[in-house]
Amino acid sequence: MPQLGDPGLRFKTSSDITELSLEVQTMRQSLIILCGKAEGLLELEFATFLANIPQPLANLSLFPYYGNYLKLASLEYHILKENGVVNPKKVAFIGFGPMPLTSIVLAMNHMKSTMFDNFDIDESANYVASQLVASDCELQKRMKFETRDVMEVKEEFEEYECIFLAALVGVNKEDKVKIIEHLRKYMKKGGVLLVCSAKGARAFLYPVVEEDDMNGFELLSIYHPNNDVINSVVLVQKPSF
Repeated sequence: MPQLGDPGLRFKTSSDITELSLEVQTMRQSLIILCGKAEGLLELEFATFLANIPQPLANLSLFPYYGNYLKLASLEYHILKENGVVNPKKVAFIGFGPMPLTSIVLAMNHMKSTMFDNFDIDESANYVASQLVASDCELQKRMKFETRDVMEVKEEFEEYECIFLAALVGVNKEDKVKIIEHLRKYMKKGGVLLVCSAKGARAFLYPVVEEDDMNGFELLSIYHPNNDVINSVVLVQKPSF
């Protein structure tokens, strides 16, 4: 039986979830919530294990889907670079849980002087995540973890050149749109927002973010991978005027 997010699964990105029946749509929503909980528990288990062994950052490959995160982080970095976001001074990550691998991989491999602020509503997730980077003094200086509800963070968002929004922050359409509108209101003019989404059958694992959900932003790029990376990447920019 395939495991959660099994890279062996080849999801069809051409499938249109809007054509599904109401019953299947409801089933899909329940599956996203269930998979989100399972993913969180898996990450918490591995992050706790790694935080309690010597050199946890040198052993990240023990996590079953580490290779996927390497590919996703590289993809996001190159999309940002192609759109003029190079070596940003400060970025924010929202809702990346106890094992924020995209944030860690970008900090270690791609944005080696950037400051990373990681926001999550789960205090225990932030604690475990902070323990992962505590073994690396240089990385620890550049990565901060805060327990905050994204809707309660306001003027601070003006500090960031780029904000990353995790796929499972706002699992239904209404909540996702509210969060995106909140970010647009408070982020700096000219700043970019990178949103993890999904397309086709992959939308049975993660919520879909459409171009219409990004009102008030300028669309820079939408990328739908066709390999074992599950998440699509949507990059938008808040107008400078």
